[in-house]
Amino acid sequence: MTTGSQDELFRRYLGILGWVGDPGLHELVSSHLIKVPFENVSKLISSTLPGGASAQPGVAAPGAAGVLPDIETFLEGIGEQDLGGTCFAIALHFTRLLSFLDYEVELLGADVGGTPRSHAVCRVRFEDAHYLVDVGYAAPFYEPISLVDLPARVPHGDVNYVIDRHVSGAGALEVTTFRGSSKVQSYVAKPPALESEGFAQAIERASGDSARFMRSLRISRFFASRVLEVVDNTLVTTHHNITTVTPIRDLNELDAVVHEQMQLPRMPVREAVEILKSRGVDVFARS
Repeated sequence: MTTGSQDELFRRYLGILGWVGDPGLHELVSSHLIKVPFENVSKLISSTLPGGASAQPGVAAPGAAGVLPDIETFLEGIGEQDLGGTCFAIALHFTRLLSFLDYEVELLGADVGGTPRSHAVCRVRFEDAHYLVDVGYAAPFYEPISLVDLPARVPHGDVNYVIDRHVSGAGALEVTTFRGSSKVQSYVAKPPALESEGFAQAIERASGDSARFMRSLRISRFFASRVLEVVDNTLVTTHHNITTVTPIRDLNELDAVVHEQMQLPRMPVREAVEILKSRGVDVFARS
């Protein structure tokens, strides 16, 4: 249950992003991607806390793994523990922030690999044009993507993201990740607009014991000129559109990468690794 008024919470949200008032859509998208990391640490920790109760006095938990955190809990995670979330929580709360700021915005479900509503994005109408906004895909979408100028291409190191319309229906959009000429992954976002309840099955599925984000470690931190990503026991750095991969040998190195290089000093990454270990997953044993 939230204790502050909606106005106070959304003003706090803007403050976390570094703004007072409405700085404009482009600035909001860029600052959200930079300030709110994509990570599954919060999902792992919340999966061990019955009903989302906090393991630490005075520190709010992100909520049970199969339940989206409310906005107050989401903001406490960002402000107190350098957390963020995965696509559902990030997209839902950013949609609500944009709505609070009087943007015409819709929350859309996206099918990934044929699985319905496995991802969530925003479609925003701004100055008589529609834009795709996706700040929860761990992709370098620093700006709203104009749907007037499709297809669009976003380069990122050794991959390219291509955004185009999809044949499945009016308003459907496909975002495809290519490595060279090989297709790595894609999602298809399409109407109708949804409320959070429309993602209930997908959230439950993504929080199951065998789900990918419950058996791996993933943290992505975006800066203005570089991106750092932890994928289990590797650090993937993309800078000036060049990607390098560095192994992470042990927990101390991981701690230094997350807290110092990624500049997330309060993120409870050690706890997340221990939770994975209790599930039989040793992230440092992976090749």
